[in-house]
This record gives sequence, C-alpha cells and structure tokens, in this order.
Amino acid sequence: MRKHARNHLYDKLHRGGVIVCIGLTIYGSILLGDHFYKYFKYVRPQIQEAKAATEQELLSEGSSDKLYLKD
Repeated sequence: MRKHARNHLYDKLHRGGVIVCIGLTIYGSILLGDHFYKYFKYVRPQIQEAKAATEQELLSEGSSDKLYLKD
C-alpha cells in the first residue's frame, strides 16, 4: 500500500470518527435539554408546591393561638 493511499484511508477514518463525535454531542445536547425542560416545567413546580404546603402546615401548627391554651 502506498503512503498516499494509507494517509487517505486514515483521513477518511478520522473524518468518520469526528462526525460520530459531533453526532453524539448533538444527540446528548438534545437529551440534556429535554431533561432540563421537563425538570423546570413539571418537577420543580411540584417540589416548590410541596415545600410551600409543608411550610404552611408547620406555621399553622406553631401558631400563637395554641401557645396560650396551655396555661
């Protein structure tokens, strides 16, 4: 095999590897973006709502009306 033909083969293999890496990066970016979208659109509001409900429950349990009933 001549040197020129070998280099041409290596160039094609390298180009193929680079294209595969670019494709995987784009695919991974799409998946990561979808994950972030679903988290901020659906999961995070549920977490904040549950946290607010828990905080409201704790505030209602520790109200000042119940403190004076123990006297």
